Amino acid sequence: MGAIRIFFATDIHGSEICLRKFLNALKIYKVDVGIMLGDLSGKMINPIVKQPEGYYTCNFLGQEIVAKTEEELLALKKRIAITGNYCFIATPEEVAELMAEGKTITGRIDAQVRKIHLGAGKVEELFRRLVTERLKEWDNIIGEKLKDSEIKMFIAPGNDDLLEVDEILNNFKCAVNVDNKKVTIDDHEMVTLSWSNFTPWDTPRECDEEELARKIEKLVSQIDDMEKAIFNFHAPPYGTNLDQAYKLSKDLVPSVSELINVGSVAVLNAIKEHQPLLGLHGHIHESRGAQKIGRTLCVNPGSEYSEGILRGIIITLEKEKVKSFQFTSG
Repeated sequence: MGAIRIFFATDIHGSEICLRKFLNALKIYKVDVGIMLGDLSGKMINPIVKQPEGYYTCNFLGQEIVAKTEEELLALKKRIAITGNYCFIATPEEVAELMAEGKTITGRIDAQVRKIHLGAGKVEELFRRLVTERLKEWDNIIGEKLKDSEIKMFIAPGNDDLLEVDEILNNFKCAVNVDNKKVTIDDHEMVTLSWSNFTPWDTPRECDEEELARKIEKLVSQIDDMEKAIFNFHAPPYGTNLDQAYKLSKDLVPSVSELINVGSVAVLNAIKEHQPLLGLHGHIHESRGAQKIGRTLCVNPGSEYSEGILRGIIITLEKEKVKSFQFTSG
C-alpha cells in the first residue's frame, strides 16, 4: 500500500458552514479519507419571536435583533446557524409556555449554574427535534458533495451528542458512522469512541475512568496490527498539551489565564500501553496541538466553530509511519 492522506476535524457543534468547509477541504487538500469526530450537535436554541405587529425579534449573542422583512428573517436564521445554534419561530405565548417549565433554552452553562436538568418536557422535545432535523439536512449536504467522489468519509458523535443521533448517523448515505467500531483505512485499523471522562456539563456520553477504560479495551482488543493502528478517541489523553482547558469557577465561569488538564487518564494509559501509530482527539477546543506519547503521535486540531472557522489537520500515513502532518484553519 502507498501513502494515505487523511483530513481530520472535530467539534463543529452544529455549524453548517464548518461542515461545508470540511467537505470542500477534502477535495482541495486531495485527501483519501475525511474523519469528522463529534461533537456534531449545537448547544443552544435561539427563539425567533413573531410579534403581533408582524415583525420578528430575537435575542442573539446578547443583542436584540429585529427582522422586518423575509430577507432580514432569512439573514437572521443564517447568522444563528453559522454559530451552530438552532432557531425556531414562535409566538410570545409559545415561548412563555416553554419557559414556564422552569428550564433553559440558552445553553448548558445556564442550565448547570441554575441546577437545571432538561429531562422530559417541551424544551427537551424541541431540542431533540432541532438536533435531528439538522443532522438529516447534513446527510443531504454530504451526499450532494461526495456523490461523485472516491473520498471516504467517516463520522462519529461526541460526548455532547444525544444517544438518539446514532440511528440517524447509521443511515447516512455517504458517510460511515464509526463510533464504537473497528474499520480499516487501507491497511490501518481504526477504532473510535465518542465517550469522554466526566465533565462539569453532565453530557449524554460521559462516564468514570474505569468504565471508559473498559470501553477502550473492548475496542482495542479487536486490533490485529497495533503498529499501524489509529485510536480515534474524542477525549484527549490526560496531562498533555491536548487537554488543557481554562479553569472554571464554582459558577462555571472560565478563567482568562489559568489552564488545567481535563483529559482522560484511561485514554492516556491505553496509548502508553498499546502504542498505536496515531491518536486522533478533540473535545478541548482551546487545546490545538500535537504531542508524541512514546511512538504514538497524538493530535487535537482544536475548534472555533462559533466563529465559523474550521480547524483541521492533514495527516499522511505511510506503512508504520506518520510521514507528515499539517494543521489547517479557515
